[in-house]
Amino acid sequence: MPSLQIVRSKLQRPQKSGDFVARSELLALLEAGSSRPLTLLVAPAGYGKTALVAHWLAGRDGLAAWLSLDRDDSDPIVFIRYFAAALRTALPDACAETLAHLDAEPPAPLAVLAGSLSNDLTALPMPLVLVLDDYHRIDSPQIHVLLDRLLTHPASALHLLVIARHDPPLSLGALRVREEVNEIRMRDLQLGERETAILLERCTGRAVSAAVLDRLQACCEGWPVGIRLAALALRQQRDAIDVLEHHFSGSTREVEQYFCEEVLAEQSVLTRDGLLRTSILERFCAPLCYAVLGEGGDGHSFMQWVSSGALLCVAIDDRLKWYRHQRLFREFLQQQLVLQYQASEISELHRRAAAWFETQGLLEEAIPQALAAAGAAAAGQLLARHAQLLLQQEQRQRLERCLRLLPPDTIEENPELLLLKAWMMYYQGRHVETPAVLDRIEVLLESAADGLPAAAALRGNVLALRSLQRYLEGGADLAIRTAEQAQQCLPMDCAQARVLAQAVIAGSRQMQGDLAGARQSLHAALARASGPINVSQASLLATLCFIDWMAADLSALQWTANQHYPLGEDRLVGAGSPVLWRYFHGLVQYQRNELALAETILLPALAQQPAPRSGYRTEVSFVLAAVYQALGQTDLAREIVDTVCEHLQRSGDSPALFRAQACQANLALRQGRTDAAREWARNFDPGPVQFVYRFCNAPHLTLARVWIVEGSAESREQADRLLQLLETELMARHNVRFLIEVLALKALLRHLQGEETAACELLGRAVVLAQPGGFIRLFVDLGQELVPPLKRLQAGQGIVGNTAVRYVGQILAAFNDDWLVNAGRQQVGADLTRRELKILKLLAVRLSNIEISEELCISRATVKRHTQNIYRKLRASSRREAVFKARTLNLLADA
Repeated sequence: MPSLQIVRSKLQRPQKSGDFVARSELLALLEAGSSRPLTLLVAPAGYGKTALVAHWLAGRDGLAAWLSLDRDDSDPIVFIRYFAAALRTALPDACAETLAHLDAEPPAPLAVLAGSLSNDLTALPMPLVLVLDDYHRIDSPQIHVLLDRLLTHPASALHLLVIARHDPPLSLGALRVREEVNEIRMRDLQLGERETAILLERCTGRAVSAAVLDRLQACCEGWPVGIRLAALALRQQRDAIDVLEHHFSGSTREVEQYFCEEVLAEQSVLTRDGLLRTSILERFCAPLCYAVLGEGGDGHSFMQWVSSGALLCVAIDDRLKWYRHQRLFREFLQQQLVLQYQASEISELHRRAAAWFETQGLLEEAIPQALAAAGAAAAGQLLARHAQLLLQQEQRQRLERCLRLLPPDTIEENPELLLLKAWMMYYQGRHVETPAVLDRIEVLLESAADGLPAAAALRGNVLALRSLQRYLEGGADLAIRTAEQAQQCLPMDCAQARVLAQAVIAGSRQMQGDLAGARQSLHAALARASGPINVSQASLLATLCFIDWMAADLSALQWTANQHYPLGEDRLVGAGSPVLWRYFHGLVQYQRNELALAETILLPALAQQPAPRSGYRTEVSFVLAAVYQALGQTDLAREIVDTVCEHLQRSGDSPALFRAQACQANLALRQGRTDAAREWARNFDPGPVQFVYRFCNAPHLTLARVWIVEGSAESREQADRLLQLLETELMARHNVRFLIEVLALKALLRHLQGEETAACELLGRAVVLAQPGGFIRLFVDLGQELVPPLKRLQAGQGIVGNTAVRYVGQILAAFNDDWLVNAGRQQVGADLTRRELKILKLLAVRLSNIEISEELCISRATVKRHTQNIYRKLRASSRREAVFKARTLNLLADA
């Protein structure tokens, strides 16, 4: 065999580029890996692999050799000869035995050459790095087997550094297990913001702004060649942002040329076809590729090629299941797709993708594909097919995202989509906007006549939402009739609408004063359902709780909540959100002034995962803030409410923000920050007053409080008019809970105006209504100004009955027990004796009275007497509350 003519330029190490951006962490990785037999540097074209290694070698001591490979080197004899020639550039006597076998006539068999080369490498006299650049051009299995053999028994003096665009078919798994391979990949080579700025400045000769950097990072994603190509465009123009937004993309001439020459030209026909077809996808995985590529495409081979790292594809999950195309590359591929495929073929690709996403339940990705495949109407029909499931599962955020993907005109012409929009308004509390949407649905239903298969269900949904409007407007009779009509139209699978109709019937009966009928209708609906409690039943139970709350029946409220979520149990009995039930439990305990217990109940609710209606977490936050305010932890109370307001402001939840800002103003009043409360009142837009207050605060009552506190004749007259309106409407709606607060506020106003007889009469009415439920905080939270009229009631003015007098005494005791706010931390508990402090410490570790008596060698009677003294001095009613207050006051540290 004639001697091979060695092309010496293939053995020359590339020169270090003048604008190369040194990256110490990568150089350190290369240096650290040089102690292993192999470093594998794998990334697609344009990631600076060769430049990085050349820079590393230029800056280190020691011998190094370089071999730039091409497709002709896939002949094993040629490869081995070049391999030896490269080594001899650093060690002129290297591989003498191997070269002798190559020069023989005929050359020795490959197995002999492999053994000889292994021996020659073992005999190398000095450590040496051999770089095999562009190894992806080698397609000979024999050469891969040769390298595998050399790495199975590696020569101690040789470090092999393989640069490739995809993983070579070597035994990488075994090398990883033996910790004999150092790997550097695309994610390591991506330029960060600092490196991008340096490279741009070196290429353009000028610094660039942060905005330009952000834009460039977004489109190039740290791809060095992309950044260099962008720099070429930036050299010609001064307005960098305009260039990047309008004149630099995957279709820019220089970018397109690079992709064609360096990326597509390297791929097989099937791989190029797979790249073009999958460019329609934001992300892709193997099953999706099989679906989109169809029978004519080799999805399996394509995904193998993707996972090898050969293409400009980014893994977007840790399990390497999902990938996406690099953004510039995808723009280029999409342009090529349009040039090379018919419009009908591209539509078919989108149709396949939409069908696959829909079968997987990935509606947010199915809808854009359906839009591209067949237009807005088809995409709307796709969403409509899943409407009932979304409603039943209360997937509010998904529903909102899906609707936003569709053109507004499409929604306005499709009654099923409009119904989804109406339900979204229901979820968001946008009740004022809902009637217009319902009107539009009815117009569309009339024009469709009987041509719409789901017309009856649609009408039933509209009637259910209409019934809610009637209820909110105070028309209980009409609300009940409308809800009953809805139930007649609705099929059984429309669970959300049926539950709403039933809730409206119950709420309307309570509004009529038929509390027993309201409860009976809900219990009957619950009894008709069989099996474990589901989401629908949980909604009915929640309705029952709200009815109990508006009826001011705290005992019934606690019983209902306890049936569904027993206190002390870690699991939920049935379906629904633990947040909701903790809210009701905590609300009851707060109103009864069991502050320690309320905190214990409410805190875990904020640690729960958000429920479908995560607004309940907001209400929990309000009650918890009130607890901390009552305990004197004013900064914490304010922080909680402020945080909620900031979150709602960002999320755009206007109805919840409306309540939250009122709560913020109410807290400001309680903390003496009247200027903040007045500022809220000046900007308050009450809108149409809805008197169906369901939660712990009513914004209009806060407004009345602010006007009362302002103290001017005009502001108090405004408060009087508002409170009179509220009293009339709340009485008509039998909303006892908030009627009590209105009466108490009117009593406070009369007291401040010097009308003591009227104040006592109003407050007496409030007390009579509040006593069955045992409300305490409702009165205490109105402030110390309410104490004088309460004392007059206690003295027998304006109230009849010893029971009511005792109840007023409990309210006054709670005023006196404003133990942190009024007395101060140092005074409460300061007179505890040493023996009482010791007993308090033992109470904290849950010892019984018997165990305490044995521990301290005192009688049980003495323990009981000391315990009663502790309760009195700490103003506690139970062990739990005494220990809670002691911890808050840091008394246990002294025990």
